[in-house]
Amino acid sequence: MINARALAITQALSDPLRLAVLQHLMGGPATVTELALVTAAAQSRLSNHLAILRERKLVRAIRQGRQIVYEIGDPAVARLVESLAQIAGPLRRTVKSAPVARARTCYDHLAGRLGVAVFKALVGADALRTPASLGGDVELGPRAEKVFTSLGVDVDGARTERRRLLSACLDWTERRPHLGGALGAALWAELTARRWIARRPGTRALIVTRAGTRGLKRSLGVALE
Repeated sequence: MINARALAITQALSDPLRLAVLQHLMGGPATVTELALVTAAAQSRLSNHLAILRERKLVRAIRQGRQIVYEIGDPAVARLVESLAQIAGPLRRTVKSAPVARARTCYDHLAGRLGVAVFKALVGADALRTPASLGGDVELGPRAEKVFTSLGVDVDGARTERRRLLSACLDWTERRPHLGGALGAALWAELTARRWIARRPGTRALIVTRAGTRGLKRSLGVALE
């Protein structure tokens, strides 16, 4: 017999608008106004769908001053949305000129041109081996330990996480993979700790600092325009 909660979640994800909201929230918290803008939905209609997502515990609402901000309710929800995007492809249109297209977070890993460039560089350095198709597990390459250790990332530590170690997450602006999974999250955390990247205030976009520009070029040969 199908679990009642599993059925409720499946029904919640069956609506394109609700799925689009969840995909947008993968980049970080957002207000109703922002969600209405990116989904082109009337706020009254959007509010009804957000109520369903809250009821199913897929999102949560936090008050910040006079605004209500929505965010992904649980890391497991983020992994579910990521898996759906890998299978079905992203729903949103690309916005190549926006700062989020250059560098941003996809829940807890790097995305945008930066994320795609880092993924490509890791493959080129034999730290990763790409899957036969997007959505499959990325394999560690023969130089994985050396390359990730040089970046301050503990591969064995990432293996202890209760999630997929690696995945080729389809980037919604670049239509190419960036690194997801526990190791992708560990890499994002380390680059943040090194202050190579930082969030743009109030957005999901990332800034690559001067130290990051030098470090990414030196360690991976990554240089964004």
